[in-house]
Amino acid sequence: MSTTLLIRPFVTPLLRVARIVVGAFFAASWALAACVHAAGGHHSVDDAVLMEPGQCQVEVWADRYRAASRGLAHVGPACRFGPFEWGVNLDRATASSETSSFAYGVQAKWARPVVESLTGGLVVAATWQGTAPRRFTGGSVIVPLTWQATDTLLLHANIGRDFRNGAADTSRAGVALEWSPLTDWSFIVERYRESDSSFWRAGTRYAINPNLSLDLSRASDIRSGGGRASSWWTLGVNWAFER
Repeated sequence: MSTTLLIRPFVTPLLRVARIVVGAFFAASWALAACVHAAGGHHSVDDAVLMEPGQCQVEVWADRYRAASRGLAHVGPACRFGPFEWGVNLDRATASSETSSFAYGVQAKWARPVVESLTGGLVVAATWQGTAPRRFTGGSVIVPLTWQATDTLLLHANIGRDFRNGAADTSRAGVALEWSPLTDWSFIVERYRESDSSFWRAGTRYAINPNLSLDLSRASDIRSGGGRASSWWTLGVNWAFER
């Protein structure tokens, strides 16, 4: 498969996201400065690593399911204030050519070293449905751990719980290996469980420069009773900068 054919399905949702990313970032920055993310880009298993003090970032990514009528576009601006990262998540899901839904949320992340090669943290998030009927849909609490196994190998582990409004709460957990054999390239494989389903993902990240990187991954659910698994590709852009 050529690179053009692989990237083409992501172009339209990423262009739509690009139109709102600047406005979303400044709106989020204003809200954060008035009061008040998860590292790891689009990956489901979070790391226990914070941005540097005074640093901000914007994560933009789009999912493309094997069934072409489904997709998800995401914008996630965040900034480090004191010992916490504060962020806003904006998501647009498309189920068919005629219907789509919008959700938004806030997130706080904290982390600190446990021992020299191990860090732990806490992530708290809340989400609201942006399309009618507008309502609070739930929240999550996650404990991430990151172990620096070698100079080029990291192990991430998560355990947490999702609290869903009007439905039973569910547990979530996952593990991921992150390998960085070259300065500009890293490779991530993860296995995780959320919403009472199990998934895997494998992907790569390329650093264009120290502040800008590209993500590409493929993920799928794991069917225990047979049947055709649902799979999807994700293309993302991560931009970090000093505020």
